[in-house]
This record gives sequence, structure tokens and C-alpha cells, in this order.
Amino acid sequence: MNFYVEDENYRNKISEPIVFPHHRADDVKNLGTSKEISNLKFEIRNLPFFIFLSPISFFLLLFFLFFQFSNAELLIGDINFEGNYFITDKELLSTISSDPGGYFSQKMLNEDVQRISDFYVKKGFYQIKIHSPEINTISPEKIDVLFKIEENEKMTIAELILKGNRYISENKILESNPAKNIDLKQLSILIQNIAEYYAFNGFLFADVKIDSLVLKNNQTKAYISISEGDFCEFEEYKFKGNKTTRSSTLLKISQIDKIEKVNPMVLNRAAELIRKKEYIHDCSLIPLNHKQLLFNIEEDRMTYLSGILGYDNSQEKKNRLTGFVNLDFLNLFGTDRSISLRWEKLSFDRSLIELKYHESGPFSYPVSGDFSIYREEVDSTYTKSSYETEIYLYSLINRYGIYLGVDEIFPGTRRPIIIDKTSYKKAGIFWNFNNTDYYLNPTKGNDLLIKYFYIFNRINSENISKQAVEAKLINFRKIFQKLIFAIGLNANVLENKSLSELEYYFLGGNSSLRGFNENQFYGYRVGWSNLELRYLLSRNSRAFLFTDYGYVESEEYKFGLLFGFGFGLRVETKLGLLGIDYGLSYQGGEFRNPLDGIIHFGIEMKM
Repeated sequence: MNFYVEDENYRNKISEPIVFPHHRADDVKNLGTSKEISNLKFEIRNLPFFIFLSPISFFLLLFFLFFQFSNAELLIGDINFEGNYFITDKELLSTISSDPGGYFSQKMLNEDVQRISDFYVKKGFYQIKIHSPEINTISPEKIDVLFKIEENEKMTIAELILKGNRYISENKILESNPAKNIDLKQLSILIQNIAEYYAFNGFLFADVKIDSLVLKNNQTKAYISISEGDFCEFEEYKFKGNKTTRSSTLLKISQIDKIEKVNPMVLNRAAELIRKKEYIHDCSLIPLNHKQLLFNIEEDRMTYLSGILGYDNSQEKKNRLTGFVNLDFLNLFGTDRSISLRWEKLSFDRSLIELKYHESGPFSYPVSGDFSIYREEVDSTYTKSSYETEIYLYSLINRYGIYLGVDEIFPGTRRPIIIDKTSYKKAGIFWNFNNTDYYLNPTKGNDLLIKYFYIFNRINSENISKQAVEAKLINFRKIFQKLIFAIGLNANVLENKSLSELEYYFLGGNSSLRGFNENQFYGYRVGWSNLELRYLLSRNSRAFLFTDYGYVESEEYKFGLLFGFGFGLRVETKLGLLGIDYGLSYQGGEFRNPLDGIIHFGIEMKM
């Protein structure tokens, strides 16, 4: 037998591939498109002067031609699924990478088989079989792909059997978790819940896993192996990274040695108390074993200096210097004690200076105190001096103590005298509850502060006492992974008895009612709410939309419909979170012109 090519011109076209119809993906590794070749003919003639081909040579030649003509790319027409009764074609099509109209790739099809298998497992189907995808040629340039699937019913666990639980009973473990008629996906979640239950009860090194699945009488039993480990009672504390801060100081701040039952929530909360300190950049508490706990510390700067200075040549010599200066000496001698100084003169007619001291308390007792001295001069009208003290006990989530204060007001050189000499004494109590998960960008938890105190003063030889209440509640709730809803409620109420304007509460501005000027309103009864929809840009930064509502009542006026709307940004800096908010106000039935909107700047620092 002889084989020959009739068209001699075809010898220059040998690189173009031929496609054989109805082949399977297993047989073809890399098919390509081909133009239909009409001038190629294969004929068998009994001509002795042509090359004689044996059967083996004939198939080798076909093999050679096949691979020569399989280099161009082939398009996918339709992708179909067969045998999928529990999962729709649409779901499967969204799972795979190949798509109708795209280029054919055998490697991608093989990966798609694994993707479909993983998707079925995710849905709880573990006994499926997916055949190699079939390829049907529609034209020399297009193919269809068919995935054949053999589905079986979901595997259901009829009974759950625990092994290795010595300290915690099976009934206690399973009382809040279903143990029968669950699929493997639910079983995986249940195992995770059991591990978390052990960790919550102080077994931080407990290991829970599937030991075996036994099919008997058409029912599947799951045997769960539990290695409880030892109950964690930390007796030895190791410290790493604290070059300045004393180990005893860190242990006192964390309060971890006062906790009887330590779990992951307690460890995170204790680390959060340390992270709140301005001189700490980061902190994590790592159990090494059931007796040893590691404090992994990353310290920050201990001294901060910031400020802006200006010079106004148009004013008198003593009033020419303006600006502000903040100076902080933190963690003195590694003991958590600190001193802060603030000077501010943003206009020629008003200046203030403030000195603060934080006392970390004696020995290891959870007692601390904050002391401040404040002096403000308002042109030649008056001078105000304030002395305040807060002494408190603290734990992981609570802080409660006493509040003492003295305000003294002296008339200035201005004549006639507008403000008389007055003195106020304050005494009260406060409670702060905070279980938020992160101080700079909380995603869940509550921050509650209630402060109740008396104000004593003497007017015209008469002793007068007034009551005051200050309350704040902020709730954080995660909606999605990076979307947080925050709502804050605030109320300040002062008993209306012989009040002077220096006793009033103020409303408006960056810290209360955005869209209004700073301290635009004042009164003896003030309240406001802040609603924010936050999107976390990073661990310490966010963008948000806000709506604020305010209420204020004084002897002169009462406003009940004060609204602020806008958006804002918080970006981490060395001093804290830099805040930039743009707000529009609504008052008296009118909105502020958007071109007249107020931009608020501020710094949120650690507490």
C-alpha cells in the first residue's frame, strides 16, 4: 500500500492542525483550532514508485500529523453538567474557571474538576464522583464541554461519641450543641465549638479532632477524640521586648494574676489594657504551657513633644506669641507614672495651661489616680483655676472610684467687673465599663461611663449645693467583615440652681455635634447621639458616614431639633488618630449651605 499527498502546495501548510471530532479530554492534551483544509486528500494507490508504509508507519504518521495540527487555540462553546440534582448548573458554572466563549485549556479543566469536588464537599456531599470532562467538537474552531457527576446523599451522623473527656462531662459539652442527625460540615463546626468550650473553661491546650467514622446498619457514628491537656493556672510570667517598662508594672496593668479562670477572651482583654498605654505599640499574651505565660511587648516612645507657634506683630508685645505646645513624659522609670503639660493660646485674648499627673499606685494593688491643674485666662474678664482628682480601682473591664474637684474664678482687670469671685467644690463617684475589643478601632463591645457628683458653692453668704449627672454609652456592632455600626448616646444634666455661665455644659463641634461650631450652644441640660457607619481601612484607620442629633436647654433657649450629617476619616499618626470630618447642620427647619459646611479636625489619643 502506498500513501501520498496529492497537492504539492500543501507541503507549505503542514503546520496547520487538523481536529478529529468526538474525542475525549483524556485523549487530547492540547487541541487547537484549525481552518478546514479542503485541498488535503489521502488516497491509497497501487503505485510501486511511492513510499511503502507499514501499518506501524501509517499510525506513526497519523500521530505526527495530529500533533502538528494541534497548536492553535480552540474556543469553548457550551459548558454543560449532567447528573447534578442537588446543586444547580448556575452554581457549578460560577465555581469553575473555564467559561463559555473562552479559550480551551486542558489544565484548567482538570483544575475545574477539583473545584467542583471542593464545592460539593463544602455543601456536605462527600461521596461524589466526577468523571473526566468530555469534549465534543462542534466545528473546527469550537468545542462543547460536558461534566458528568454522580451524586450521593449527604452523609448524616446518627450518633456522636466522645472519647478522652475526663474533666468535663459529655452532657455538659453537648448541652448547647446538636449531636445527632448532622452532616460533616456541621460536625466540623461542632468540633470547633467543643475546642472553644474547653478554652473558655481554662483548658487552652485542648485538642479536639475526628477519630473515626463508622458505618453500621446504614447509620454513621462519629468518634471524637479529645485531648484535654492541663487546666491553665499560670504561676510563672516571662517578658520579652520591655526594655524600659518594668515586668511588675506590666503584670499589674494586665491584672492577669488576679484572674482564677483564664480563657482567650481574658488574655485578649488583659493585652488590650496594656496596648492602651501611650508608650506601648503592641502587646500579646502567649501561653507557653499550663504554668507559664509570655508577655510579648513592643514599646513605643516615652516622650512626646508637639506644637505650633505663631507670631502676631499687630498685637501688644505680651500678646504676640500664639499657638499650642503639648509635652508628655510617659512611663517614668518604667512604672507607668506620667506627667503631661499643655499650653494653648490660639487667639490673643484667651490662653490656658494645664498640668496632668498619672499615679500608677502602690505595689501590686489595682489602684491608680489622675490629678490635673488647669488655669485659663480670658482677656481681662476673668481667670479660672481648676484642680481635679480621680482615684479609682480597676479590673479587666471595670473602673470605679471617687471624683474630687475645685474651681476658682477671679475677676480680671476689666472694669466694671462682669464676673464676681466664685469658688466651687465638687465631690462624687463614677463607674466606667469597657469590654470593647480594640481601643482605636473597636468592632464589638460597649463603653459605658456614669458620673454622679455634687457641686457646693457659696453665693451672698448662702451655701448652695447642686447635683450633676454625666452619662455616656457607645455600642459597636460588626455587620460584615469590615463594616461596623457604632451608636453613641450622651447626656449631661445639671440641677438648675443659681447657675453662672461658667457652670454650663457646652454642645457643638468635633467631640459632640458635628456640623456646628465648637461650643456653639450651652445649657444645664445637654444631650446628643452619634450614629456612624464605619468601613475599616486598616486596623487603625477608617472612613465613615455619620448622623448626629443634639438637644440643649438653658434659661435663655431650648433647641430640640439639631442635626448634623456628613462623612469623615480617621488615619493613624504618631500622636493618635487624626480625625477629619465634614459636616452639614440642620437647625430651625433649614439646612446649612453645603459650601458653608464645617470641617472638623481633631486627635483621638489613647486613654
